[in-house]
Amino acid sequence: MSGLTASGQEGRRQITNAGLFFKRWLANPLQMGSVIPSSPSLCNRIASLVTRAPDEVVLELGAGTGVVSRALLAAGVPAERLVVVEIVPEMAEHLRQVLPGVTVICGDAFELRRDLPERLHGKVGTAICGIPLVLLPQAQQQRFVNAVEAVAPGKGFLLYTYCITSPLPYGKLGLSARREAWTPLNFPPASVWRYQPVR
Repeated sequence: MSGLTASGQEGRRQITNAGLFFKRWLANPLQMGSVIPSSPSLCNRIASLVTRAPDEVVLELGAGTGVVSRALLAAGVPAERLVVVEIVPEMAEHLRQVLPGVTVICGDAFELRRDLPERLHGKVGTAICGIPLVLLPQAQQQRFVNAVEAVAPGKGFLLYTYCITSPLPYGKLGLSARREAWTPLNFPPASVWRYQPVR
């Protein structure tokens, strides 16, 4: 018989997530948007904005400790239809352990044409980004936009961010932008932006 209740196990998992997240933030702050994982309020808002056809996947880029991934699963995304890309090997291994059935790729979100299996090219319903793109130079931002377009043509992506205004110079990147959600209960308060290529 386990000595932990369900709530105790959840509390321990949250502490583990926060510790791993903070450790990775210390190692490379530019890969992480915050020093703590996203709140349930933000994760649930992100999950509510996801759309996909039955034969499409949801692609999460920069999955961290998997808090958004778990919200996507709880919202009804089948595990076999969730693909997460995480560049840090330690965190990718963590995700494989805590997200059974989910495809976890230890790869580069800026190299999706190379790192995402070819069978999934053109089969992405929604791409979600947790990478702090606002901190990157415009050339790198454009590289990310091009990477998503290569595997999800015309779909664009959702970006969650701690900026109230658009974190990307979307006009210069050939994108349209719409703020889909604002979550003041997150710490720090966060927005979810939808960016799509301008045709």
